[in-house]
Amino acid sequence: MSTPLRYQDTGEVHLDFHRTTNGTIAYLRQKHGAEFLDDVFRHTAQDVYRSIWDDLKQGDPEQLVTHWTYFMEREKGVYKIEREGNEIRFIVLQCPATTYLRNRGIVVDPEFRRQTITMNQAWSEGTPFEISTKITGEDAYVQTIRRVKL
Repeated sequence: MSTPLRYQDTGEVHLDFHRTTNGTIAYLRQKHGAEFLDDVFRHTAQDVYRSIWDDLKQGDPEQLVTHWTYFMEREKGVYKIEREGNEIRFIVLQCPATTYLRNRGIVVDPEFRRQTITMNQAWSEGTPFEISTKITGEDAYVQTIRRVKL
C-alpha cells in the first residue's frame, strides 16, 4: 500500500449518515436517473479515492482491502476475507449500512448497492484487476478482486 487511507475517522461513528446516503441515492435516481448515479459513483472512486485507484493501476490491491476492512471494523460489520490464488474475496455477512436502515424501518433504496457495484467497476478500469460485487442477501454481499493480467 503506497498511500495511507484518505479517510480514517477516529471519532464517534454516526451511522445515520447511511440514512442520508440512502435518501440522496433515491433523490438522484428519481431526478436524474441511473446513469447520473453511475457517473457520481465513478467519479467518487476515481477522484475522491484516487490513491486506491492509483495503487490498483500499479498492481497493488491492498489499499482497497484496507479501506473495506477499516470501515467494516469501524461500523461493526460482520465480514471475512478469503485469499486464494489470484483472488481476494471480501465476504460481507452483515452490512452495517443496510442493517442500520432496516432496523429503523427505513426502506433501502433499490439502487443503494449500485454505489458499491459501480465504484468497484470504476476502480478496476485500467488496472490488472477485475472487481466484482455479488449481492447474496438483504444485508450480505461478496466483493471479489481477481487479478486478470500480470
